[in-house]
Amino acid sequence: MQHFNVYSLAQSPQTEADTAGLAYAADTAGVDMAKAQEIVRAAERARLRQGVMHVRIRHFYCTLEEMYDASLRGQAFVVGTGTGRPNEPGRVIDASPAAMRLGVSPGMPLRRVHRLAPRTRFLPAAHDRYQPIIQNLKERYRAYSRIIESVPIADTFIDLRGCELTFDTPVALGERLCAEIAEMGLTAMIGIANGKAIAELAALMSRKDGRQGVLYIPPGREASFVQTLPLSLLLQLRAAGGGTPGALPELGELHEQNSNGVMRAPEVEGKSEQIDAVALAELVAHLRDFGITSFAQVATLSEEGLIRRLGRLGGWVYQVASGEDSSLVVPDAPPLSQNARIRFHQAADADETCAAIRRLANYLSERLIEQRLKGQAIALILWPNVLRRETRKLVISDDGEEAAVTTAEETLGGQMLLSRHTDEADILAHHSLMLFAHYHRPANRYLQVQLRIGDIIATTPAYYPPPARSRGRPTRKLG
Repeated sequence: MQHFNVYSLAQSPQTEADTAGLAYAADTAGVDMAKAQEIVRAAERARLRQGVMHVRIRHFYCTLEEMYDASLRGQAFVVGTGTGRPNEPGRVIDASPAAMRLGVSPGMPLRRVHRLAPRTRFLPAAHDRYQPIIQNLKERYRAYSRIIESVPIADTFIDLRGCELTFDTPVALGERLCAEIAEMGLTAMIGIANGKAIAELAALMSRKDGRQGVLYIPPGREASFVQTLPLSLLLQLRAAGGGTPGALPELGELHEQNSNGVMRAPEVEGKSEQIDAVALAELVAHLRDFGITSFAQVATLSEEGLIRRLGRLGGWVYQVASGEDSSLVVPDAPPLSQNARIRFHQAADADETCAAIRRLANYLSERLIEQRLKGQAIALILWPNVLRRETRKLVISDDGEEAAVTTAEETLGGQMLLSRHTDEADILAHHSLMLFAHYHRPANRYLQVQLRIGDIIATTPAYYPPPARSRGRPTRKLG
């Protein structure tokens, strides 16, 4: 059940001059200066919540295998698809640090790994053993925000607008989550930025140059950060970009494994399955042929030329290189309903109850807009101020005998279905008040009121980089 405080935070001043102006206004209005400063700090915290946090777990499968078998620590081993044997078709899901030093990388065929490093140990993925850890991680992510989007393995995007925890800076929040994940024996890489793609790039660089796993890109610094990176990092993006191109199984492997019943439904769950990783890899290789290997070089080109040559995917890469990232966090699954309730300190009359219903409608509308959801069913529940009568009724138990049951607390209310899904506060309030007018009686006073919005759908489709246009003839010039 959702409860909320009817007092809302004021808009936060962005500069010292605004802070001084607020202090002067507070002094002239006779408001305590300490209270005014607390409002400023609260509003500043609200401003800092605008952003996307990406959490990536390093060597997730291999770390779990080392927890299960301590003899694997420090050894070169890989976790593969299917049976994990090098004499059967399959690919590398994850490789240990020792194996990666030998040239092994995720997505590589197991047969090639055996030729490259024959002493490497090969293990199959034990998904049943991984699931409890994955669920534990997801519960921790949900504690940080109502808006999370799961990506391959155990990674996620967290929209800080849905964060209800108190924190001073996004870095402090990221360090807190990083420490919680470390308590589970895992190593997290966390990036925070204004969009998913740049947040993922920040996560990839979060353990470079002495950083401790958290990298925050403040608003306005996105372009200067991205333009210091090589273009090849695009191949490591999982959801905002394109995932690992080599991890896609070949058609022959996929067909053979399916026919034998060994191939499971994708090892990872998430929204990155629709991303054309091959097109992104071709784009990076094509730009490399022209000597373009960094985001800084891409930023010097013209967006029109990249779109003309590489399609919309080229325009997306140019926007990322320019620090523009419009990707949104899409929740994994919309909730079944959104609820909010107000309890009155004393029995409220009809006017007070109507005002409370209006506040509930405004609050739930903000929640729906924040999570990019819309609802169609409206339910109103009222608790009238009446003497509680504990009545008992007889029912037939499972054994076929009569049993006495105490009835629940008396409530009033009902629900209605709108003609379309909506997130508008005025529409929600109008129909909620119609329900109240239908069930209200002149002599009734109420102890509490609850509003529920059901039949919820997501309004924002999942964001994927646009596909690359098929190239016809080679061109000599990109710009």
